[in-house]
Amino acid sequence: MPTTSRPRASRVLALTTAAACGIGVLGGGAARAADPTVMTPIGGGYTLETLQGFARASADGASGPSVDLVVIPSSYGDAPADREENLTLAQQRTSEVDAACDAVVTAPFTGCTAVLAPLLARADADDPANSAMIGAQTDGIFILGGDQGLAMSILADSPAEAAMEAAFRGGAAVGGTSAGAAVESRTMINGYVGDLGPWDGLQQGSSLVWWGDDADRERGLRFGSERAIYDQHFFQRGRFGRLLSTLATSDARFDGVSKVGVGVDYATGIRNTADTTLSGTFGASSVAVLDLESLSSPIAWVGPDGVLSTRNVVTHLLPPDGGGNATAYDLATRTVTRNGTAVPTAAPAPSGGLTLPGAVGTVYLGGDVVGGGSTAVVGQLVADALAAVTAGAQPRVVVLAASAKDKKATKAYTDALRTAGWTGAVDVVEQGKKSKVATSGAAGVVLVGETPAAVATALADAGFAALVRSAVLTTPVVLADRHLGAALGTWFSTKADPTDTTYEDEAIANFRTGDGQWQRGLGLVTGSLVPSLTLDYRWGKLFDLGALAPQQVAWGVGEDTAVRVAPGAAATVVGDGSVVALDPRTAQFWTAPNGAIGAVGALLSTFGAGEALAIG
Repeated sequence: MPTTSRPRASRVLALTTAAACGIGVLGGGAARAADPTVMTPIGGGYTLETLQGFARASADGASGPSVDLVVIPSSYGDAPADREENLTLAQQRTSEVDAACDAVVTAPFTGCTAVLAPLLARADADDPANSAMIGAQTDGIFILGGDQGLAMSILADSPAEAAMEAAFRGGAAVGGTSAGAAVESRTMINGYVGDLGPWDGLQQGSSLVWWGDDADRERGLRFGSERAIYDQHFFQRGRFGRLLSTLATSDARFDGVSKVGVGVDYATGIRNTADTTLSGTFGASSVAVLDLESLSSPIAWVGPDGVLSTRNVVTHLLPPDGGGNATAYDLATRTVTRNGTAVPTAAPAPSGGLTLPGAVGTVYLGGDVVGGGSTAVVGQLVADALAAVTAGAQPRVVVLAASAKDKKATKAYTDALRTAGWTGAVDVVEQGKKSKVATSGAAGVVLVGETPAAVATALADAGFAALVRSAVLTTPVVLADRHLGAALGTWFSTKADPTDTTYEDEAIANFRTGDGQWQRGLGLVTGSLVPSLTLDYRWGKLFDLGALAPQQVAWGVGEDTAVRVAPGAAATVVGDGSVVALDPRTAQFWTAPNGAIGAVGALLSTFGAGEALAIG
């Protein structure tokens, strides 16, 4: 699995949900009389449920007789050759916004009207005539998806932005999807730097941020959230790392007080009222809130690629409240209330990291140490194995595979050993075959399990399971990689790996209760592991594990990375990437009506090369 490039398809996901939006009954404008400002960032798409969520927010502050909406297409593209096509597509989206609003608006309103403001180029935004329809009568402004940097290069410091701000201050709800959500925070993420992607998200400087704290136009909307940084397509595109590193960078940028990270998933939205209260999540998934301030999370950049090292980032997942447990987050105090009762801030508890009780040798628990092409982990493994060869013994490593179908993988591991300097014998043992080849006497064992199904099948063979146990507990050096490494823990996921056409869908599904199809592991490791955390967008599996086993820390291991567990020493990170811990021990978990995981007070920690896995 490459860690520097991977085809990223642009697809529209067909997601449906029966969950209620959790937003109040429509009526006149009294609901927002005290402070009328409302934003509804939507993480992506134009699903009926999210457009209706925006419509409800607009109607709650409308004065009537109709709910009047304006659609802004500035994210689409400003090339003159594309103008007609872009206007046609934007008009189609405007009709969808109009129809969604008509479907939910009731008396005393007569219906909805949605009009398109032709703001596709800087010249359009500078001409007041093109934004004349944005006025005191406007009840809602909806910003289409596309390119947020382009949108702000068109809108920033223009008469159009001034008109939008005046309407917003006067009570018009501002919403938007994807790029239209990104611009709703003044400090705006404008993508990754260069060719970097989600698997690089925890690296320092991996995200391109328009800070909005100076006089230039590189920012989100002038009236965007001052407290939050929004990120969109959040679960779908594996953006936990990106938002975490952006928040850590914002700490230095804003004099030691980082912003609140608000990650909104595809087909999902939330209300931000008065830039103070996040509530009323609506749509198919949930919204993640990340906070580095409440527990004074330390910030450092470690390892060869400068990855984020931090501890106890307070993390919440806010799904729709259709079940009656109204959940709200206060951006000012960084506190959560459920059913009107404040939830105490999570209290960190000590954890000594991963251990392997009974093991006499050194064990590497890998996230995928060969697929990315890095030699860091295998190089250290070979050095340890060479040091373990006793005088006069034949140097030997055994590659133990969960399936005969793993021949390509076993060759890759063999080649990696050779490249790293191993000149001794390499014996390959496959489950059900060549069982006469023993691991005893070997300097090292490599455990290979490429698919969850193959690992589950192999471990159902008592003889193979016993061979794995013996290897882990008695061999001087062991590498347990990917799914066979995960199977050494308390629980491991038996769900099939995502493919190049399903990984975004699967990333969203990971945040649904029980999606991991968990099976009891061998229990050799104190904890549960999720391999290939960042490349395969598996962040949701950590939260699913937290809900399943709230008494244990869940560990995610990135690509080209392993946890080194040696007798009498703390477990440490080896390799180029990151290890992530989710501590659920003081958190609250529940399942929302749409199946999404709800969580308050989970604690995220990240580690880089050379660091000991200790939290608390």
